[in-house]
Amino acid sequence: MPGPDPQPPAGAGARTRRGDWLAFAVVAAAYAIVATHQATLTGVYMDEVNPDYLVVRLLNWTGPPVPAWVLPGNYLLDRFPVLVSLQHGTQSLWLGLPAFWLLGTTVAALRFTHALFALAVLAALYALLGRSGVRRWWAVAACVALAIDPTFVYAFRTQNYITTAPAAWLLLSLYALQRARADAGRARAWLAASGLFHGLAFAGYFVYLFVAPAVALAVVAWAAPGATGRQRLARLARLAWWGGGFGAGALPYVVGYALLLESQGGLASGWAYIVSTQATLGNAIPVTTLQQRYAHFEMILGQVFGNAANHWPMFGAPGFVPGAGAKTALLLALPPLLWVVAEIRRRAPPMLRLLLGMQVAFAAGALLFGGRLSGHHYMPLVPLAYAALAVAAAALLADRDATGGRRWLVAVPFALLLGLNAAGSAGEAATLRRTGGIGLYSDAINAFAADLVRERPRDVVFLPDWGLLMPVAFLTGGKVELVSLVEEWNRAAAAASAGDGQEVPTLTLTQEAIDGNVVYDLQTSAGSGLAHFLFIDGYLVVGPSRALLVEAVAQRAAGVTLIASSAFLDLLPHDGQAHYSGLVYQNL
Repeated sequence: MPGPDPQPPAGAGARTRRGDWLAFAVVAAAYAIVATHQATLTGVYMDEVNPDYLVVRLLNWTGPPVPAWVLPGNYLLDRFPVLVSLQHGTQSLWLGLPAFWLLGTTVAALRFTHALFALAVLAALYALLGRSGVRRWWAVAACVALAIDPTFVYAFRTQNYITTAPAAWLLLSLYALQRARADAGRARAWLAASGLFHGLAFAGYFVYLFVAPAVALAVVAWAAPGATGRQRLARLARLAWWGGGFGAGALPYVVGYALLLESQGGLASGWAYIVSTQATLGNAIPVTTLQQRYAHFEMILGQVFGNAANHWPMFGAPGFVPGAGAKTALLLALPPLLWVVAEIRRRAPPMLRLLLGMQVAFAAGALLFGGRLSGHHYMPLVPLAYAALAVAAAALLADRDATGGRRWLVAVPFALLLGLNAAGSAGEAATLRRTGGIGLYSDAINAFAADLVRERPRDVVFLPDWGLLMPVAFLTGGKVELVSLVEEWNRAAAAASAGDGQEVPTLTLTQEAIDGNVVYDLQTSAGSGLAHFLFIDGYLVVGPSRALLVEAVAQRAAGVTLIASSAFLDLLPHDGQAHYSGLVYQNL
């Protein structure tokens, strides 16, 4: 932990550790203020409860089934999910299960549970910084700056929480690696723990695999100080211990992919499924050349560190926090510069090299995937950037005779970050309070779920999008029957076919990314197309062909809309009382 003397007097170690965690209470208090404020803000977005919404099946055993967005074969007994998609599992659901069991499936419980995930990231970062030689109050400053960073804070109000929360495992992996380097007698155990934590991060979301090569290289390169000859673990043996732990942490992928292959009937058909679904990964922006990939990488970096990656799903429009460019420079450009200074002075700590190497390794993975990655995939870089800045600053202050001017020089970037982050978080909160969010993020979902539980209507309510179904399933606690129309039809068709022996066609719903939009196709088992539809800007667009859908979206983007049609406007009432719930208009 931060700041212990190399040879402390008797009893000093316990006092130092106690002081370290008392200092961390400042970080916890800062985030508690932020989290409490967040609990008063409105809205539950689809992926803020994905996969957490499936917890209702575990807590409400007598309730009706809940449609599950999971990989084929990965919803065991219609209750126990394994992998949600090819890219991530259900880690947040299982980790949050005790809190949801105690507090229920309410907005307050959701906010509290996700706040615990965020606090785990902050605690892991603080522990890593202390083990890396960062002095206590500098570690506190770095953690507080992250705790109020709008990119970090609002990640837990959008889909970005599923990529941010596993950072706690990654930081713990680095902490354990530091312990393995310092403790030759228990190096194997710490190496295995480091690998296990990194494997758990990878199980949380696949992008944590991007930094694994850099960590594996450090495992091989780092040796315990003072260990020589037979006392030093063989390099390959060190990697084997780390790799074994990594494999144990990544077991959910092994199980989930095995279940997928079994459900598809074997390796060949399973691989065909995997290939066919890759088109819908992330944005699916066609970037081919290295220049295009780098331009996309640079754009997403700016969106993430400028909080636009959170702003868009909350408000439906691009938006950057004040001073986004300066903040990005402080977190991504300053640490490498300080590293160069430390190398020249021969005081560069190994952890600083590793943290920067992990960022380079992540960039290589991101460039490989190109436009298939979007903002939420880049979220792991945020806590890594704060860790790199703190360790780099500590290297600058490593001399016992460090001048006061040097300390002030280090204090400036942290002060700037604290100010920019406080202003950015306050601004986003004010906008959310004023607007209530846009589209699916509106608190209308909260009210709708409450009405369903209170009224228990006999009417059929159509939820056209997973963004409505997931929050409704979570907030109603699984007490309201929700069914997939396709699954319900197929279940009835199977029963009818078995009853009278006459085969009734079943339905299939497939999807494909076309020009940046996901187009859904509803077909019968005989191959007959029934409908094609897509969702854009809160609208459900249905058409007889994909081509017509794509053309309709393109024309709307070009300004060809009903509002601009004089023929349409002439048909509306002329007294200004154009009140209706729906209309049918045809112009062939």
